[in-house]
Amino acid sequence: MAFMLAAAIALKAGVVKAADATDACTLTPADFAALQAIQNNPTLTPAEELSQELALRKQLLAQTIACAVQNTQTLKTTLDATAPTTADNGTAIQSQLSGKIDDAVNFYNIESAKLNDAGISASQAIAKEMIAWRAANYVPLEGDVNNFALWSANQALFQTAQTRLTQTEHIVAFIENAAAGNGNLSTGLQAIESSFSNARNDNVAAATSLMQLQSPDQSLADIQQSLQSLADTYQKFSDLNKFIQTLLPTNQ
Repeated sequence: MAFMLAAAIALKAGVVKAADATDACTLTPADFAALQAIQNNPTLTPAEELSQELALRKQLLAQTIACAVQNTQTLKTTLDATAPTTADNGTAIQSQLSGKIDDAVNFYNIESAKLNDAGISASQAIAKEMIAWRAANYVPLEGDVNNFALWSANQALFQTAQTRLTQTEHIVAFIENAAAGNGNLSTGLQAIESSFSNARNDNVAAATSLMQLQSPDQSLADIQQSLQSLADTYQKFSDLNKFIQTLLPTNQ
């Protein structure tokens, strides 16, 4: 039937676009081959062809939705396994993402319920809704959750840097009190403090990107920038430490 074949082609075109976005829950060429086999079977009456095609479409869509639900549950596990942090609204971000995951599950449940009374055109509409919704909502959500897990893990690095900065400030103060002031010490410490301030600002920007649900590319770029700034801070720690070593007495 021309209409059914056109519907299958339209569905396949949409699925190919989703596959290009590396969506694991897509139909395969073998699935479409099974549909075409029914459509091209000359032994079937129009009624039999319609019945078998509809049954297969519903089966394939049910499998796709089940896969999508499983993906969402895995994403929920990833989010729940992320160590809670109160830094820069970390717990609020986690809660917001958890709500988005719940919304995804609700969407899939609604689409699954539609299958019960769906005909050919309705099943095609459900497939298109799934493709469009996952591209616009689930794929960015998956990126947000993964970026949040990365950002959360990075907070320990910032805490360690803060501890080292405090220790360095004490060391510099001790040396300056024990001996004549050295302008290079103050300059080196100020460079560290300035660099770490930039890193913390970048870290806050990354948290803001996550909180505002900006694109995953944007939040990942902000996270990468915060780490680059933190790396610069550690380089300055190293430079100042080398200078301090030159001020210490050596054993003859």
